[in-house]
Amino acid sequence: MKLLLLSFLIGMSLPTSVNGGDFIVHGGLLNNEGCYNHKKNDRYHCPGSTKKENLNLNNEKNVYIKSCYDGDTCTSKKGEKIRLACIDTPELKGAKANPIPAKEARDYLNMLIAGKEVYIKRITKDRYDRTVAELFLGDVNIQQIMVKRGFAKIYSKYAYQCPWAREL
Repeated sequence: MKLLLLSFLIGMSLPTSVNGGDFIVHGGLLNNEGCYNHKKNDRYHCPGSTKKENLNLNNEKNVYIKSCYDGDTCTSKKGEKIRLACIDTPELKGAKANPIPAKEARDYLNMLIAGKEVYIKRITKDRYDRTVAELFLGDVNIQQIMVKRGFAKIYSKYAYQCPWAREL
């Protein structure tokens, strides 16, 4: 009985938050980035990471796309670099470059969204400090269109970030 009471008192004295943030209890393993992906509530975060995982700090729900560098990376009018989540397109430069389909993917993406305001669903930041997000033009998911039209493939390593990509 004394042991039970002692355990209870110790548990009650432990902190429930640090610096005003609540502790989050996890019922799963870390992914290959050291992050948790909560499928039930569609939350994603990386404990102890230097990344800015809480993207709710950026309240903008719509962004104006200035241009797209390639088939999966765009820049907003405010300078935010956006990596389209869950897809991969051919590379323009480097050892694995495939310039002809890469330019076709870039040009198609620019035709779709450059110079337009789109809805953005921010997911995380990548190692290059780009915002990883899904983009929508009205009800149309831009990543899905890129895949359906053959300009992109589902990036299986990160498909868990997009419900539609897990279903295909």
